[in-house]
Amino acid sequence: MQPVVDRTRNLIWCGSYDHYLYALNYKDRCCAYKVSCGGSIYGSPAVDMAHDRIYVACTSGLVTAISLEVPSFRIVWQYEARAAIFSSLAIDHQSGNVVCCLVNGLVIALNSHGTVVWKVE
Repeated sequence: MQPVVDRTRNLIWCGSYDHYLYALNYKDRCCAYKVSCGGSIYGSPAVDMAHDRIYVACTSGLVTAISLEVPSFRIVWQYEARAAIFSSLAIDHQSGNVVCCLVNGLVIALNSHGTVVWKVE
């Protein structure tokens, strides 16, 4: 569980085994927001500044896209990978795709709408 710093919003994003992604305000020293992601979160989330979103994956196989527009963060979409995800997510900044490594050995890329654009075994 590696945190990600979002300096634009003064937040530290970190996942937890309790199924929540937390947004911790490091200036005010408080939990600003939390969202249930449906499974334990072991990898780092990925912040996509181009689409103003954060992506997070969990052990239930869900990849969740959350809007970073304030005042309230909201889930934009969820993708069911059908295999646990323990790894951190990565963003291909050229294409905007989110790359996920699943526990079954599959590597997938999702576009900003949550659609699989490629996969490799």
